[in-house]
Amino acid sequence: MFYKILVATDSSKFGKRVFEEALAQAKTTKASLTILHVLCPDEEDCPDTSGLLNTYYYPKTDSEIAERCQQMWEKFCQKGLEMVKARADEAIAAGVNAEFMQKSGSPGRIICDMARNWETDLIVIGRRGYSGLSELFLGSVSNYVLHHAPCSVLTVQ
Repeated sequence: MFYKILVATDSSKFGKRVFEEALAQAKTTKASLTILHVLCPDEEDCPDTSGLLNTYYYPKTDSEIAERCQQMWEKFCQKGLEMVKARADEAIAAGVNAEFMQKSGSPGRIICDMARNWETDLIVIGRRGYSGLSELFLGSVSNYVLHHAPCSVLTVQ
């Protein structure tokens, strides 16, 4: 029996499908749902904010570029927050106790840390289907979570 489900999602159509599976699991088991979005440079619509890095190494870099990069990052963060809030609202409307959060960092580690801290019974996560060398070089969030999660993991293909 699951009491607490953590779903890691993003703004893609695939992320929506992962959320829908987690919602179905939560409805079936009457579990609470935490919807997590991890801000990561590897995400599809993450803006190029390398201009911010230049200001760190070269303080005299054009501040207009740095400001524009900062604005793009803030817009990306806001879009992610709106997405997880909308999904939490959808879960609540479906009768599921839900909360949402957004964090920055390494997705696999953040997901496992959240599951550990929240004492999650089930993590629902997507799997994009990388294998072999692609998985080795690109890294795999789902692979990391499968090997480090403190609870059961449901991967959605």
